[in-house]
Amino acid sequence: MTLFETICLMSAIFAAVYIYITKNSNRKSVEDFPIRFSNDKNKNEEKEHYDVAIVGAGPAGSTCAYFLAQKGWKVLLLEKKKFPRDKYCGDVVCRTAIEILIEMGVYQHLIKENKAHVVEGGGLCSPGGLSYIGGRKTKFGEIPAAIACKRILLDESIAMAAKRMGADLKENWPVTETKFDEDTGLWTVYKYGTTDTLTSRVLVCSDGAPSRLATKLGLVTRPPDSTCSRTYVEGGTHKFDADGVVFYNKELLPGYSALFRHPNDILNYCVYVIPGNPKAVPEKIDYWHNWLMKKDPNISRALGDNFKMEKMKTASLRLGGEKRTYDDHVLVVGDAAGMIDPMTGEGIHHAMEGGKIAAIFLDEALNHGNYDAECMKIFHQRWMSQFGDDFKWSMVFSQMMYKFPILLDASTAALQRKGDKFVAKWADIMTGRVPKIHMLKPEFSFTVIYELVRLILQRLKGSNGKQKKAE
Repeated sequence: MTLFETICLMSAIFAAVYIYITKNSNRKSVEDFPIRFSNDKNKNEEKEHYDVAIVGAGPAGSTCAYFLAQKGWKVLLLEKKKFPRDKYCGDVVCRTAIEILIEMGVYQHLIKENKAHVVEGGGLCSPGGLSYIGGRKTKFGEIPAAIACKRILLDESIAMAAKRMGADLKENWPVTETKFDEDTGLWTVYKYGTTDTLTSRVLVCSDGAPSRLATKLGLVTRPPDSTCSRTYVEGGTHKFDADGVVFYNKELLPGYSALFRHPNDILNYCVYVIPGNPKAVPEKIDYWHNWLMKKDPNISRALGDNFKMEKMKTASLRLGGEKRTYDDHVLVVGDAAGMIDPMTGEGIHHAMEGGKIAAIFLDEALNHGNYDAECMKIFHQRWMSQFGDDFKWSMVFSQMMYKFPILLDASTAALQRKGDKFVAKWADIMTGRVPKIHMLKPEFSFTVIYELVRLILQRLKGSNGKQKKAE
């Protein structure tokens, strides 16, 4: 079977499975479950316990805390360190998360204070040397496709927004363990190294990819399966003139590297290791980070000869979603729940969206008074329906890129030919705003297949396949 026939067959299978899953989902409502406990959010001052205790004040936990506090619930937000504190994974925020940041009033603050840079011009370099770099005024609509913001600034801004909304933020409060009392239906949360405790009706684990808490509770049963690197390049010392570019090197596939511009001309150089390539494993992230700077001609050209770069830092990633993100009186959200796209390694927008979904669900559960596992399962079904089911296709497409790098060449050629409007739609798919299965729509699949056939014919004829320069 040829590559073309394989793609067509897989397209038909994916479409059929997608339709079947969509039509056969059977999700209950919170109201279908019996009331177990009564809650009155108008009497928060009289309560000795919190309605919800959230462990981890990253984007997922703080977003969840913000929207629960907005609904009037008594929310505890625990952070093991003191803000500002850094996190070493990616700091590109996609459009879905930007919409939530706007709703929280955080986006406006970040832009006004020059803490975030709007990504207006960018593109990608394919394994075969093709590239597309769009113009700086590409029209993605009123809301930009992405912004670059350092995590040390982003996480603090979201957490403080939750605090202003009414969440009880406690910093320097590492959690050592939690215990659940079935009689009272309350969690007791213990502070590490002290005798301090707090109680809550519901527990939310949002303590990052390692998620020691969710692992200890038996909800997370596998270790993080990927990793990324991050280092900042001093402004004025490099030759990079776009806002953001993703570099696909054949040796690293299905992983990739990227350069993104921050305020004051600072660059974030990062490398993502995605499972599938036996040569590119998390343990070798140092090697790939340095190898690409020296051996990838596009990256070395963008950095120049006199760049000044800080020491590399790394972070673990949990890709593809956990099978169970709920139990009696407990939810798992964000990186802890594996809410990271297996194709891109991006997770901030999924973490924030997941946090908001959790808040909306918990508002219903708290009003109704049932937190049994079967009821809490509704949260899992909702985030899976919203974006989690798409992770399956992301993994399939990422492995196809690894096995057939020419697909990325064909995709880049399609971007070259179709231009910025096509890029805007492509960006929505790649950032999870639109399901990956939309790449099988004729406007994308036929265009890519056309370029694929053209490239194959060129290479069969011994053509060099000279690259068209992007405008």
